[in-house]
Amino acid sequence: MSQGIMKKSAIALAVTSVMLAAQGVSSATFEQYNKKNQKPVQAQASKKDSSIKREVQSWVVKLNGNALAQKSLGGKSVALSEISSLQTKVETSIQSMDLDLTVLARTSKLVNSIIVKGDQDKLEQLLALPEVDDIYPVYDFELDVADSADYVKATPLVAGGIAKGAGVKVAVLDTGVDYTHAAFGGAGTEEAYAEAVSDPSAVVWPQGQVKGGYDYVNYDADPIDVNTNHGTHVSHSVTGIAPDVDLYVYSVCNSGCSGLAQILALENAMDPNNDGDIRDRVDVVNMSLGGDYGDKALDAVGLFINQAVKLGTNLVISAGNDGAYPFIVGGPSTTENALSVGAMTHPTDQTKVSSGTIGGEETVIQPASFGPNVAFEFSNDTIEVVYPSENQTACTDFADGIDFTGKAVVIDRGACAFVTKVLVAQAKGAAFVIIANNTDDGTPAPMGGSSDAVTIPSVGVNYAAGMALKAENPEFNIKVELKNGAGAIASFTSRGPSMDGYLKPEITAPGVNIMTAHPGLGDGLSGATGTSFSGPITAGAMSLLKEALPERNALELKATLMNAANLDVTMEPREINPDTAMAPISYIGSGLVDVEKAAMLPVAAWAKDTKQAALSFGLVNISETTEMVKTVEIKNFSNDAKTYDLSLEQRFADDVERGALSMTYPASVTVPAGQTVSFDVVATIDPAKLPEWMLDSSNVGSVAATELLTTSELDGALNFSEGGEKAFHLVYHVLPKAAASVSVMPEKTENGVAHMLTNTGAVNFEPFFAPTVASDDIDGSRFDLVSASIETIEVPSTFCDSGYAVFTTFVMDKGITHTYVAGFMADFDLDQDGVWDVTAQAGQLEWFYDVEPGTAISFTHAYGSTSGAIGNAYHTVGNNFVTVQSCLSSFGLTAEELGKVQANVRFRTEEYSWTPIPANSVDDATALYTFAISEPVAGLVNSTGNQIEMLAPGESAELLVSGAKFTMLSDSGSKAINVNPMADVNTAPVLANAEFSVDENASSSHIIGHLEVSYDATLANPVSEYILINSTSSAVTIDSFGGFVYVANPDQLDYDAGLTKIELEVVAVDTRGNVSESAMITVNVNNLADEASELPQPPKVYEKSSGSLGWFVLLAAPFAWLRRRKQK
Repeated sequence: MSQGIMKKSAIALAVTSVMLAAQGVSSATFEQYNKKNQKPVQAQASKKDSSIKREVQSWVVKLNGNALAQKSLGGKSVALSEISSLQTKVETSIQSMDLDLTVLARTSKLVNSIIVKGDQDKLEQLLALPEVDDIYPVYDFELDVADSADYVKATPLVAGGIAKGAGVKVAVLDTGVDYTHAAFGGAGTEEAYAEAVSDPSAVVWPQGQVKGGYDYVNYDADPIDVNTNHGTHVSHSVTGIAPDVDLYVYSVCNSGCSGLAQILALENAMDPNNDGDIRDRVDVVNMSLGGDYGDKALDAVGLFINQAVKLGTNLVISAGNDGAYPFIVGGPSTTENALSVGAMTHPTDQTKVSSGTIGGEETVIQPASFGPNVAFEFSNDTIEVVYPSENQTACTDFADGIDFTGKAVVIDRGACAFVTKVLVAQAKGAAFVIIANNTDDGTPAPMGGSSDAVTIPSVGVNYAAGMALKAENPEFNIKVELKNGAGAIASFTSRGPSMDGYLKPEITAPGVNIMTAHPGLGDGLSGATGTSFSGPITAGAMSLLKEALPERNALELKATLMNAANLDVTMEPREINPDTAMAPISYIGSGLVDVEKAAMLPVAAWAKDTKQAALSFGLVNISETTEMVKTVEIKNFSNDAKTYDLSLEQRFADDVERGALSMTYPASVTVPAGQTVSFDVVATIDPAKLPEWMLDSSNVGSVAATELLTTSELDGALNFSEGGEKAFHLVYHVLPKAAASVSVMPEKTENGVAHMLTNTGAVNFEPFFAPTVASDDIDGSRFDLVSASIETIEVPSTFCDSGYAVFTTFVMDKGITHTYVAGFMADFDLDQDGVWDVTAQAGQLEWFYDVEPGTAISFTHAYGSTSGAIGNAYHTVGNNFVTVQSCLSSFGLTAEELGKVQANVRFRTEEYSWTPIPANSVDDATALYTFAISEPVAGLVNSTGNQIEMLAPGESAELLVSGAKFTMLSDSGSKAINVNPMADVNTAPVLANAEFSVDENASSSHIIGHLEVSYDATLANPVSEYILINSTSSAVTIDSFGGFVYVANPDQLDYDAGLTKIELEVVAVDTRGNVSESAMITVNVNNLADEASELPQPPKVYEKSSGSLGWFVLLAAPFAWLRRRKQK
């Protein structure tokens, strides 16, 4: 770049800076980040040791060599030797490189790897070895039947002799099993259990129905369930559905579930007798464990799960028990090929439904979770109410002489458990207990707890109702009915979709009060609740399906079970609420397991790209009507051709009314016997018809956000019918976000060049402009960091005592669902001594407090430390940028030091959120930042020169800039735009090659076409001139200022004279003299048909019998009769 051009740029940009100030373009404000008025989060805190659910414990080093799963079945000894040799070679390299890494284990069945423990920076050096393919983190996780067998339609298969699970091997990865229990064919005595527990090394397989196993928690041969009951409940949940399966039980959990133990158990399940021949692998694996906010298989356990499914083993994994929060569905059930299972209410349990009036007002009544499960009704006409004058919380025994026989006793909440209060009143003869809340917040006492000793009914009421009951002769009526609770989603089951937008959970089964074997009780049962038990019920159903349909592989069986599921699942039981809403697809997947229907289904259907029996389109930002295509494959396993009629069933009426979604698909499809056919389903979404987007960091961590998610989703099913009856379905799910989109075009005006920004999207565009501190190239990684910004801004003292906060923004190439999906960190070297001092990062509030999950925060701490300051974080679901807010004091700085401290900064994105030092970084960028009050870098003004903050779709405004680099951001979902004004003004325009055509009779000045110019820079200059460098004919030329191609000399447009094509070489020059690369413009000349002569036509020649005479007469006709004439 010449000095003259550089000076010219500086002058132009300086003028623009003056314009910014003159137009009143404001500096950055706190409100531009805190658009949703989030309440302040400000505290000093230390991370709880147990709070990080996805903290790396070890690493799987995957080697460049096949495991047994990828090798041929023959020659296992050679294969094992090759695998061992490669692993030994890498271990030797670790020693020779002095990396201080500890080798924990080797794997060979599913993945050829070694598992190591050590520092990440040392570990990454292994990637330089040619024997190493990749490195995967290993995370630890947490632990998350007769009526149920009828409910999932297993009983008809078992009773009818169609399938009982015979010959099907099921591995259960859990806390172990009481194989002495009668439920598994054991001795069924407490003595037998005690003997098994006393010597964990003495087990001899088989033990009844349990054919093998191992304890990977204590590393001994015996997986007996000790001090827990989870694994025994889970194993019995499987056999309660499929009574004849062979169980292989592996202890991988105690207080938590070790990722290393899970990997080793999966390896063992692929070769239970450990002879190196994996043909004896199990058919089904159940894992009732996980962690919230699951993602696709980026970790080692997910890698092993996907490999097992490829071998033909079905992995059935519980979705989690974390409730209705968006995206909270647990991993590893979110692994692509696993079957993720949610929970439903019990099919026969009776649920307490309450109503009541107190003091003439309707009141919320909360029945106790303990005590007799009976219906009752009490009123002032049937029972006397008393409020004790002493011991009003009933936390200690009432005095002698107190008698509540046959009375209703009002007791205050507080100081002790609800069960204790009821038992104390019951001991004095109370017939009914009412516990009043001690806080006037409108809610009743919650009445949680458990005790078999409570024999009387009890309820909770709110503070006001309690005060009314304490008055003299209160009027009241309290009624509790028992109603069937079947058919609804369990309130605790974790909601999807997964963190990458993929549809999980995928199916559901009963998971409430499942009566199963209890360890140590011989033949005793106890109730268990959670997706931990809906999962194994589904694993049992899969085992029945495996026996009934042996010709289908793992993915085909998974699809079959999903295709046949029952979508009639509601948010509440219909008997309790007849008007209840349907449960969203992201809550239930394909619906309730119906294994009987699945076993009879002659076909299976799935999406070709994912192999999932669902059309999962994920989270999409769309600024214009958009088409998305899924190819569906249907495989016919029967000996007869099958024909199905297709129809779309949208889940919710408001989606139909809005009309944002339409789908095209064949009216019917025929699948020949034994064949597979495919067809496309095209989903078209009009963003202008979508509801307002409301999900962001201010609410996504609350249960209330589940309604916002339901409103935003589009879901339902593509139904396949035969003979007028529904045969099966493919559910669909998409989370579409209407987005703004912008274009910036340069224009020549009387005052010079103006850059006009237009909202070309579907929603309002409300931009703000942040100074770009660092930028990075787009490399295609999932959390690809493209730019980063830091601003120091004045904030209310309620957010920072000093009145100043530092806002650090990470901008990615693509949008994300939640800040929990990855790690977003900025490391600061405040004194530029080469040592990082402070890290500002996105974090999770539950790291520090027992709160609802999902609340994003900032965590600013000394580099590598677990203690620091927490503050606010800002992100709108689907957007591609995250901002963390840190108080200036968290960097050890004061207001007086602003403008005086310059720091080295390293921005980084990590695969997991807790990464105090770099580990497996996805992307990073480094830069310098001076802590100083942020200055305006850009703004929008209207035609009258006034600053504006919002553009409706189709509206435009002039973009003014200061000359500094900046990033244009918006909560409206538009893609972030990085702008470098100094570079942009010296970026040449791009002139496109073009091809036109012209008739050879075209008139002079006839316009043939217009040249197309584009700009590779946001603040490029408009084209001022087009220059014709070269041409093959002067018949056409270029308009120098307008860019039109037109006819210059029509007389030369003569196709018959040989002018069939004209080529022009052209460049475009902008207002600053930047010259484009030359473009080739081709003009094809169209030949016109010659017109007939106006002279008399030759006489008609009649055909003779010879057949050749007519041809001769024509051939001899005088050529003077013909004359070519051009139309000019």
